Amino acid sequence: MSGSRKQSAPWLAVLLTVCGAVLLALVFGTLVLRYRVVEAELDRMLTESLTAHTVEAGEGAGYLLHYAETALKNTDLLIGEDPRSPEKDWVASTVEAFNLVDDRMELSYLDLEDLSSVPWGDEAPELVRQVLAGENAVSGILSAPSHEDYSVIALRPLKWDGRVMGALAAEIKAKTLLHQGTHSTFFHNVHSVVADGEGRVVYGSVPETGGLSLTILGEKNGISDKDAQAFNAAYQNNESGSFYYDPPEGRFYVAWAQVGYNGWRVVQFSQSPSVQIARSSMMQTIVMLVSLAVCALLAVLAWWQRARLVAEKLRYNALSEFKDTLLFEYDRESDSMEFTSNALETLDLDRERLKGVVTREAESFPVFHPDDMESVRRILRDAASMAPDQIEHDRVRLKRRDGEYSWYRSQYKAVFGPDGRVTRVIGTLTDISAQIDREIELRKQAQQDPLTGVYNRAGVKLINARLEQISRGVLFMLDLDDFKSINDNFGHAAGDKLLMAIGHILNETFRADDIVARVGGDEFVAFLSGSDSRALAEQKGQELLERVRNLRIEGIDAVASVSVGAASAPTYGRTFEALSVVADDALYQVKNSGKGGFALK
Repeated sequence: MSGSRKQSAPWLAVLLTVCGAVLLALVFGTLVLRYRVVEAELDRMLTESLTAHTVEAGEGAGYLLHYAETALKNTDLLIGEDPRSPEKDWVASTVEAFNLVDDRMELSYLDLEDLSSVPWGDEAPELVRQVLAGENAVSGILSAPSHEDYSVIALRPLKWDGRVMGALAAEIKAKTLLHQGTHSTFFHNVHSVVADGEGRVVYGSVPETGGLSLTILGEKNGISDKDAQAFNAAYQNNESGSFYYDPPEGRFYVAWAQVGYNGWRVVQFSQSPSVQIARSSMMQTIVMLVSLAVCALLAVLAWWQRARLVAEKLRYNALSEFKDTLLFEYDRESDSMEFTSNALETLDLDRERLKGVVTREAESFPVFHPDDMESVRRILRDAASMAPDQIEHDRVRLKRRDGEYSWYRSQYKAVFGPDGRVTRVIGTLTDISAQIDREIELRKQAQQDPLTGVYNRAGVKLINARLEQISRGVLFMLDLDDFKSINDNFGHAAGDKLLMAIGHILNETFRADDIVARVGGDEFVAFLSGSDSRALAEQKGQELLERVRNLRIEGIDAVASVSVGAASAPTYGRTFEALSVVADDALYQVKNSGKGGFALK
């Protein structure tokens, strides 16, 4: 019997070794999968952040050029109101007065003699031809002795009695186009250039990049021929997009977005921060696990659990070094919200994890403003119905260490499990207190319409300020149908009563945080902030129509009606000017179809 036991002992050792090796293989495979999942999530977050800021920069550059054209148009209208012939002495001084409005551009007047000697290089003949033909023009990048003085010129012909007398010009420094918007805080350094649709740099902050193709710049950063071909195809086929590649020095991220003029695009690129998990360190850990697995199975399991948690937290700890951005993760199964460690330095928190955020409704968490707690819970509950690529925005007040509340902009999205259900919500929190203070100041400066009690045209500035904070929303444009006939038939006093009632209906229909303004005699706008939901916009539009139809005004023996058009942001723009064009088009579709209806673009 003793001999039999001695012979079975080696086999038992072999069996235990094999079992340990199988278990280790499973542990190794799980670690590798987790590593790749966390790495992919970080790549997605970095790419989305760079893309969002690049789109902001592209739209900002396009808006600046559009603003220059608008400034020229307004100047032209002002000059046209003067009965005098547009002589250079008084026209030039009038134009120069507009330079006080915006220091990002310089307005001037060029008469026909000036146009014959403009120093615009090879573009001069074509630009002069367009002006003399009565056409507006926007130049390419115009060179200068100093790279700092490269510029773009917008031109508008000045006419008198049907003849072109000269041109109004707005000059914008090319470097200013690259400074619209903010850079992603996830990157230490972000480089920007303006490129054409073929991928050739027309202007860069470094003079040596001018005229080079983006793929040549990529070669200097270590891009392979295969990746260069893939990038070139992506750039050619998409006016806006992103790309990343892996040179030996570290991963490079590239994003581009259209400007809207001359086929230009703003291109931003940067190298990833050092947050990649070193594979050599992982292999050393696996070797240690082999020894622990053979010696003690329980020790291996305990280490694996610890390694899994460390790997998951490593990315968040690295990202938490960015002091101006906080990250959070909400786990739906455990109903807990976890912040990155830098939140403990900023917010009134004594621990990183909050438990029972949604289910413990009787209790509010001190870090959230009491008035915002229910909104936070609603957002977390509704996350179950979010789409995979859906990114939502909101604003919330959080208590700081000093006991004061600050406003934060929240961007968040849902994370899905293998079964297709939402398991987590992850997002960022960015302090926007300075922007809120600016909005409050704008509200103080804004004047109420004395008749209706809503904002007057100053409300347009408030809407643009809100769009800078939260790019999502719906702009409604409302026009009273046949208002002139009401004034003619029932008197202006009755018409004023109707306008007052419309202002009251708008204030009741929209929320206190939304913005309502009267922008014309019988024209109103309302901005629904923070949501571009078509269902909610349709609900508000139909509610407006119904309330007005049921309106009865003493002294008016007629049923009032309104026509309403709406456009959502960011789909149709991120400024009031862009959204109002689309909403106004929707409104006139209603007008042309019989009035008294609602249309949403």
